[in-house]
Amino acid sequence: MRSRSCLAGICLGLTVLGAVAFFTLGSNGTQPRPVAVALQALPSRISLENKLSTSTGRSIRSSKSGSEGTSLQVGSPSNNEHVSQHPLQNARLTSDTACPMQYPRLDAKQLKAGRKPYIYGGHAENCTMCKETDAQSKFCRKEAGAHICSKDLQNALLRGQLSEMQRSDILTFTPCDMWPHLSGRTIWVSGDGTMEDTVRALECFMYEFLAKPVEWRKPIKLNAAQRNRLGILKVECLDFIQDTRMCYIRCDVAQCQLNHVLPFLAISSKNSDLYMVNFGLQFDPNYINQLSDFVGQLKLQQHKLPQVIWKDTVPTHYSSPLGDFYGGNPPFTCSPLGGGYKNLWHSPEGHLETWDPALSSLLYGGTRNHASTQMLQAVSVPVISVYNQTVPLWQYHRDGECTQYCFPSAPEIGVYGLFAALEDLRKPHPKAGLSVPLTHTESEVP
Repeated sequence: MRSRSCLAGICLGLTVLGAVAFFTLGSNGTQPRPVAVALQALPSRISLENKLSTSTGRSIRSSKSGSEGTSLQVGSPSNNEHVSQHPLQNARLTSDTACPMQYPRLDAKQLKAGRKPYIYGGHAENCTMCKETDAQSKFCRKEAGAHICSKDLQNALLRGQLSEMQRSDILTFTPCDMWPHLSGRTIWVSGDGTMEDTVRALECFMYEFLAKPVEWRKPIKLNAAQRNRLGILKVECLDFIQDTRMCYIRCDVAQCQLNHVLPFLAISSKNSDLYMVNFGLQFDPNYINQLSDFVGQLKLQQHKLPQVIWKDTVPTHYSSPLGDFYGGNPPFTCSPLGGGYKNLWHSPEGHLETWDPALSSLLYGGTRNHASTQMLQAVSVPVISVYNQTVPLWQYHRDGECTQYCFPSAPEIGVYGLFAALEDLRKPHPKAGLSVPLTHTESEVP
């Protein structure tokens, strides 16, 4: 049975066209821990036969034959091929009249004529900071800097998404669409290096909204009480206009989130803030138990915490059937998951499909995403699900490794996934539980 996924009323899908060109791409970023032992058995209610509900944001179904569906492989940028990725379909974007900036929505004609989408480094004609010549400005325009994708890769990504514009709004997405969700709040982002990449992509997307003078990544100084309770915790923030902030807390593993980040947020954040988190890449055989402990703490402390949003774990593309990292030293060679499109592919609707039972866990975003999605959504925590859309991007890793991605690619897709999750929270009848923004004051906390 098929399961069509929707996030904020916007369906996910992916079609990838093109021939295979073998690249060696990656980066000097932190590697995930080697997968040395198998994850412990998932709870019995989680099984590969139990398809995720349509609210998971994942499009998946298995197939007995590899003869149907669309090739999963990313086409070589050197050929006239493209990466086609409608990450979030059928979004109805509307400009917000309260937006302090002006971002005319681009159309297909402008994009095909060479206008760069805002999410991929484009800017409005009346922008100011976009004309700066400093390194950060060039990075945000995706012109120069560490870990910027090559022009060929950028063009391949854009060509693919242009071919799917009727199914996706990512190319016409503007900072004014995102701004109502961020204005007047702090968004706390915590996790490993891939989460920091999402922060960098969001920084660049909202570049014109930065407070002047810009202080990049200003550290928060913890007071004595916080230091005694939290130990050493590095928190860096970036100020935007209208009392808006974005703060990044580097914290790779579950125990760090439990012992440090949650206590910090309980005394340092507002209920109206946002807390986007993931700790899936740093492998631990006790991951399921740690997830359970984390979810339990979210339930216990929900009156003290911001709105929680879980970001799914991006795929890695090491040369193993499931793309996992088994140790070794860089440089690494990145490869398509499952050995290529003959074994793992996307249907025209965007469902991941395979004929090989050994690859069936990939249909659910891998074992860790399968577990985290079900556990977090069981307590109504929104999940940003963009795994399917990043599976084909094996050529978009940084030089030397196969974990973190170049810009623009997976990090920017994650930003659009955040927007979709926030849009879902604005629906008139949200789910009960943690997904309901709390409006009480601190004095009302029992």
